[in-house]
Amino acid sequence: MSAAVGAKSPLLLYVNTPFCNSKCHFCDWVVKVPIGDLRLGPESEGRRGHLDALKIQIAEQAPALNERYRPELMYWGGGTASILSCEEIETLYGAMADAFPMGEVVEATIESSPESLTLEKLTLLRGLGFNRISIGVQSFEDDRLRMIGRAHSAEMAETSIELARKAGFDNINIDLIVGFPDQDLTEVERMMRHAVDLPVNHYSIYAYRASEGTVLRRRLDRANAKTDLANQLKAYQLASDILTAGGSPEYTFAYFGTPICKADLAYYQMKLDWIGFGSGAFSVIDGRMKGFKAGKLHDYIAHPTQFDYDLPLSDESQAAGLLGFALTTPEGVDAEVFQQRTGVSLWTALEYQGVKDYLAQFCQYGELITDEKGIRFAREDIAKVFISMNWHEQPDESAPAPVPVELGMPTTASV
Repeated sequence: MSAAVGAKSPLLLYVNTPFCNSKCHFCDWVVKVPIGDLRLGPESEGRRGHLDALKIQIAEQAPALNERYRPELMYWGGGTASILSCEEIETLYGAMADAFPMGEVVEATIESSPESLTLEKLTLLRGLGFNRISIGVQSFEDDRLRMIGRAHSAEMAETSIELARKAGFDNINIDLIVGFPDQDLTEVERMMRHAVDLPVNHYSIYAYRASEGTVLRRRLDRANAKTDLANQLKAYQLASDILTAGGSPEYTFAYFGTPICKADLAYYQMKLDWIGFGSGAFSVIDGRMKGFKAGKLHDYIAHPTQFDYDLPLSDESQAAGLLGFALTTPEGVDAEVFQQRTGVSLWTALEYQGVKDYLAQFCQYGELITDEKGIRFAREDIAKVFISMNWHEQPDESAPAPVPVELGMPTTASV
């Protein structure tokens, strides 16, 4: 059914916080961020400048957006969104509420790290209308957490879940990583069986990726070692089996449980536009991809309404990334949606040489199903395809579309 004439389209509001308490050893996003900018405190000039720039961007871009869109989803990511102080949260949310009709938002998520959560902060977030929280736990073992450079302990991780429940959150996701080079299946099983006993309803399971420039990748290179693909696949399957048996089946690659995360699926499937606020954020508006490069905090502060890039979704350089994200879902790439969103026929895009080369890598690990509806992988092949792709060096960075950390193709680059 077509939308009524004059009806406003749904919009995802994305807010990026480019700060963290630690530079995690596995995270490929922080590679691009100077440590002096990453770990700024709330009283620092950079933190204050970023908040001021956010207010300017929101205020200047909201009027035109409100003419055509109605906010339906909101996602605060990073970096670490929960690193913001209560005062910063109130100021930022107030700027959003002044600019947009927030009462129509049905899902509001904030990404967090355990060491940055307090009952006071969680109660504030819940009172403001956040109804979903994602907590970057990664592991429940202190030795593993130290090895990957996390700023929290296993005890903090469990406490953060308890505090979120106490504050009124009943939609809680936790991120966990499997497949580290020295991680055996016994450790994976121990972590997953513990996870299903916790009061959470959603799980994001990421297979470790040895991303260029990270501390863990440098350690592997010095030891002339590599991750074990076969072990990673077994680890992911073990995690999947335990979660499914515990009542949290996988609904798309890396995501398990209910309710589904509407923001992530909207992004992967290209089903609505979104506006990205903040350094490192990007937007899809009016058939165009536009945004700010990661690690350019001071450029954003100086020019918060001047995007670093602005490309049509029809541009050949964008096709491979858009297809790759959609293929992480069981529905795959819908030919009709692709045409509507990009203005290019899916069948035309599949003839681009860059797309052919990109998909050829995928097809080493699974058969691409093609019919009149579009393209997809069989559900049982998706994890194998994408974990295998992560295991090898990634395609040239110019091929996939620019993406933010928390709303990109599932990787280990999340808080």
